[in-house]
Order: sequence, then C-alpha cells, then structure tokens
Amino acid sequence: MPSNDVGLLLALLDLEYETVAAYEAGIPLLDSASAVDAQQFLHHELSHAGEMSGLIKQAGIKKPPGPRGAYDLGHPRTPGDVLALLHRLESAQLGAYLHAIPLLGSGPVRVAVASVFANDAQHIAVLREHLHRPPAPAAFVTGRE
Repeated sequence: MPSNDVGLLLALLDLEYETVAAYEAGIPLLDSASAVDAQQFLHHELSHAGEMSGLIKQAGIKKPPGPRGAYDLGHPRTPGDVLALLHRLESAQLGAYLHAIPLLGSGPVRVAVASVFANDAQHIAVLREHLHRPPAPAAFVTGRE
C-alpha cells in the first residue's frame, strides 16, 4: 500500500473518532425517534473506525492511533443542536472521503473507503429529514450543501 494511503487513512480514522464522540455525547439529548437512528449510526461509525484501523494495520502500522482525549464539539443543548452537529460532522466525513478516494493507490482500499462514503451519505439523508430538510439537496453527494 502506498505511503500516501496511510496518511489519508489516518486522517479519515480521526474524523471517524470525532464523529463517534459526537454521537456518544449527543444521543442522550435527542428525542426518541432521532436517538434510535443516531444509535444505529453510532454502531456504523464504530464499524467505520474499525475498517480504517484495519486498513492502516494492513499498511504495516502495528498499532493505529486511538481517539484523541477530547474533541471540540461545541455545546449542543437541544436536539436540533445535536442534529446540526452530527450533520456537520457527517458532511465533513463525506468531503474527506470524496477527496481521499481518487488519491488512494490501492483498488481494494478505494473500494472499502467508497463503501464507508456511501453509508455516510445515507446517514446524511436521514439526519436531514430529522432537521426537516429535503433528504437529498442535490443530485450528487459532495459533502457540501
């Protein structure tokens, strides 16, 4: 695996950890319907972090980094604040994954990263519905709205 891949995967892993932290902190503030979806998305994000960690290990890094001690998640107080935070982080992930995919040297790594990208695009659609927005603001997913 090219060394450039490792740097990209490390950045993606860190974004996954930040998103996991946001879901863990935010779920208790959500209404029951949003919390059910957010709990499912948290499980997905944990799986995505495991996927990135596994790809990093395949690249020869014996012990990929774990989550940072803290993330600046702001101070969401309402369900809407939490949903907006989760939407922002999922959008950041989409942008990062979309940027990384064509730069990755290995076909199997690109496939794995593209799969995570697609799952995060699903998250965005549901989060947008909880925010009373159209689930798909444009024909193509870009991470920007």
